[in-house]
Amino acid sequence: MTDKTTVLERLSRRDAQRLEKLQKAHRAREEVDATNENEDYFSGAFKIRSENIEQLLSHIPTLETNVLPQHFDNIKREANELQKFVVTSSFFLKEFNMRKYLGIVQNLQTKCYELEDRYVPRKKFGFTRKKLPKSHTQKENSMDENDGSGKTDSNKWDEKLFGFDSKEDKVLSLENDELFQRDVALRNLKNCTVGLRGVMGTLHITNLDNCIVLTGPVTSSVFIEKCTNCKIVTACQQLRMHSSIKCDIYLHVTSKGIVEDCDHIHTAPYNLHYEDLEKHFNMSSLDRNTNNWDCLDDFNWLAPDVPSPNWSILDVTERVCDWDEWWSKTPL
Repeated sequence: MTDKTTVLERLSRRDAQRLEKLQKAHRAREEVDATNENEDYFSGAFKIRSENIEQLLSHIPTLETNVLPQHFDNIKREANELQKFVVTSSFFLKEFNMRKYLGIVQNLQTKCYELEDRYVPRKKFGFTRKKLPKSHTQKENSMDENDGSGKTDSNKWDEKLFGFDSKEDKVLSLENDELFQRDVALRNLKNCTVGLRGVMGTLHITNLDNCIVLTGPVTSSVFIEKCTNCKIVTACQQLRMHSSIKCDIYLHVTSKGIVEDCDHIHTAPYNLHYEDLEKHFNMSSLDRNTNNWDCLDDFNWLAPDVPSPNWSILDVTERVCDWDEWWSKTPL
């Protein structure tokens, strides 16, 4: 009787194990089916929205100059929303597809900025107090103030682009109430520290010498050009760096960064801390778990099996570990 009971118990356990395996397999199939359904829906929705942006871009050559700024604002908004749509769908998108879709969004954003440079007339690099409200005395140096000189800037800028221009030996800062989802520019700065505690739409950094730049998350792209001997701490979806030398970039980037015509560029992981940083990351929709800080593409280096000599990973012993003291003082 005991042997028969033991055999029955053993068979019962086996049946229970088989049933459990079948149930697990069934749940796994259901999860795969749900993921496939989600991806199918996402793919269709993404196609419609990306084609809409392409259509908006194709209209640009046919539009009157006076309506172009608003048209470009609409395109940027649509592209940013599409990027957020991709990022918030990361829980069911395969990594390969995630990169593919983000790459398409990046191309649309780049095309938008290239067309804007071509078609939008030159503007003064300055803004009224109404457009950039002040919160403390340091902001007196921001480029929104009109110095009365009447000089027209030599570069083209969007009328909503703001930040700091032509400063030396200054500590400059902006907070999230002014920065949120705006296009921000830092230009022609020397021996300055710039603190940007907030969420930006894009960040343009041009012609900086011996500066420290500390930023919260940037929803889309950071563009760095003609910078020398700078330390830049930033988080973004895309990094494009041109014609810069001897710069250390403490980086969080969710796609592969791009360098071109650069030399002596060193990268390290983003290590900035301030009170509302986590909240700002959540607002930006950047993925904290994806960081390609050590995977840059050098457009001047085509050998796939040999590392580019133009950039490298910053040695741990040479990294700045704590930026707290640098919010309030200029570089040495």
